[in-house]
Amino acid sequence: MRLPLLLSGLLTLAHPTPGRAQAPADSAHQRLAPAASFSSFAAERTRLDQRGMAVLGGWAVGNLVVSGVAAGQTEGSAHYFHQMNVGWGAINLALAGVGYLGARRAARLPTPDRAENVRAQLRTENLYLFNAGLDVAYLATGVYLLEKGANPTAPGSADRWRGYGQSLLLQGSFLLLFDCFQFAAHHRHGNHALYPLLSRVSLGPGAMALVLPLHGTFRR
Repeated sequence: MRLPLLLSGLLTLAHPTPGRAQAPADSAHQRLAPAASFSSFAAERTRLDQRGMAVLGGWAVGNLVVSGVAAGQTEGSAHYFHQMNVGWGAINLALAGVGYLGARRAARLPTPDRAENVRAQLRTENLYLFNAGLDVAYLATGVYLLEKGANPTAPGSADRWRGYGQSLLLQGSFLLLFDCFQFAAHHRHGNHALYPLLSRVSLGPGAMALVLPLHGTFRR
């Protein structure tokens, strides 16, 4: 089975509006970003999750419809192939539904807290990486079942092992592409709007400041 959507961090953001002069680079402290900036970042993260769950749900529905019909019209390894696809479709549809509703609920709740944004970002990326590892395990299991189906001395139905193995290869391939794409989308979002800020955080006794570069300006 697949797991639905791991660590903590701290960040702060200072983006003056366009047209304002940049604060001096050697100032002791910098103005922290408004809560709206963090809420906007969190909103984009939940939008990416919603899009991903919609894609997963569409794949699940396709499996249920196509393989649901074909399972009753085929026999041999093809029957077991479609039978396994129907099982995967039911599981993926349930996970996609829960994930989509969770993302919609999160979208209605602003996330202005800096530390919570970092925790949620890392948790999301790590989840997709973990799922990608599971997908590789599905592929390996599919290869094993195909080999078992080709072995005349193996117990059980050779057609069943071949059909189940082919289904695992199909489902594992799609899910690996899906999880890698989702990870890349979230990581790109974090690289663009979150991770560069971590290198600018400077902590001192009883204070927090941003270390700004000596050139360029920050734009919203």
